[in-house]
Amino acid sequence: MQRSIYLVNPAEAGPAFHGAEVLAAWGIGRMANVADLSTTTVAALIPAGWSVSICDERIEQVNFDHPASVVGITGKVSQFARMVELAREFRQRGKIVIIGGPYASLNPDDVRPHADLLVVGEFEEIATKVFSDLSAGTWEDVYNGGRPDLKSSPIPRWDLYPKGGALSGQVQTSRGCPFECEFCDVIQYLGRKQRWKDPDQVIRELEVLYSRGVRTVFLADDNFTVMRRRTRELLERLIDWNDRRPGARMLFSTQVSIDLAREPELMNLCVAANLHTAFVGIETPNEESLAETMKRQNLRVDLSEEVRKIVRSGIMVTGGMIVGFDHDGPDIFQRQVEFINGLPVPLITFGLLVAPPATPLHARMAREGRLINHDRLGSGSFLDTNIRPLRMSEAELKAGARWLLNRIYDPRAFAQRVRHFVEISRTSVGAIDPIKPPDRGLAIRLSQLGTAEHHLVQLLVRLGDERPDLLPQFKYILLFYCQVRYLLDYYGVWDPKLAKREFSAAA
Repeated sequence: MQRSIYLVNPAEAGPAFHGAEVLAAWGIGRMANVADLSTTTVAALIPAGWSVSICDERIEQVNFDHPASVVGITGKVSQFARMVELAREFRQRGKIVIIGGPYASLNPDDVRPHADLLVVGEFEEIATKVFSDLSAGTWEDVYNGGRPDLKSSPIPRWDLYPKGGALSGQVQTSRGCPFECEFCDVIQYLGRKQRWKDPDQVIRELEVLYSRGVRTVFLADDNFTVMRRRTRELLERLIDWNDRRPGARMLFSTQVSIDLAREPELMNLCVAANLHTAFVGIETPNEESLAETMKRQNLRVDLSEEVRKIVRSGIMVTGGMIVGFDHDGPDIFQRQVEFINGLPVPLITFGLLVAPPATPLHARMAREGRLINHDRLGSGSFLDTNIRPLRMSEAELKAGARWLLNRIYDPRAFAQRVRHFVEISRTSVGAIDPIKPPDRGLAIRLSQLGTAEHHLVQLLVRLGDERPDLLPQFKYILLFYCQVRYLLDYYGVWDPKLAKREFSAAA
């Protein structure tokens, strides 16, 4: 058998909050927001003697005439429909198709009919056997990976990835999370016992990215600061490494939980390491909903004040918010709007509560007979859910979510949150990143959408002059807002008239 493989990261079903599809849609260029770690890591696990190439469909078209004898496909729920299309096309062309990744691991029965080889779980411990069996022509139908020590995880093959194809690089620093949020599938896939790469591994990976001109890196970690001792050790190494850069220092972003706000010393270390942005799952101001979903780390604290503590430290927060919990009634939309617009957080990702397969929430919804929309989940609007709401109708839930999104992404409300962020954010130690052509292109296109949008762009330009230390954050704020506006237009959600009305199900 010809020993060659083509690894494909499929396109999403549609734009997402953390995507960069707006760049292509607005004629600026086709890029990924964050470089793909799955294909590059798998590529590094393939034995010598194999020819390996990579395609990230967010950046380039899939080559269905690729000469490789084996095609590897990865993906999560929002990529599943495209995974199936690609697998069907390549199998019709006589290729051996391997499918793995998060969706395959959590939903193996859905994926199995579409693959010659199904990989369930993590790949490090089974890669040698998989490729040995392929070479011998004696492969098995299913391979089950375990939860390996991450010291066995190699440096990803960034040499195979399109240089300059992503706005940010990516380094995985751990897998797993010790919390037990009812709706989270991460702990089902990667476990509650967090496993870490040691600081030397992380630094080696950063060196490779830095040598390729990357200056912004997402630290892929389901909860970067939850294990305090390990985090301090890594941050101290990052500070030392960054301070010794011959050119611009590296900028980092990651994911943390709200309990970071209780650790001033740890926040100071994050800022000193140049960690300038962090996603925080805030979810809801409704304490009953937080208790229901076992989001214990968000209980018994003033969430607004905890967020302010993080922002005051010098870290820009991206807030994750959800509606549709069992304790959410029709009043939740107004409560969410008032809560969100009172935060120093311009960037909000938002969605309806969803019950991913293999989660405790999915099992509970199944027991209660409240699972719906099985076929649409992951391939339709981001305002789809597979849960029948308890205290409102599905139509009311979607109408309220649509109203809420228009309220919080009204340019005036967004601008107010930007001002709030700047007012309380301390001076950053981050490198000053000059405005580049994509940013100018986005600013021009956004200004053309209306007077309020034009004023928002002017605000960002003025604040950039006043606070050049925050220029990297302003650049990301601009991209994020443009992406959200594109996303809302794409799904038919954007209607600025809704921002001027009070909520009603008929809206």
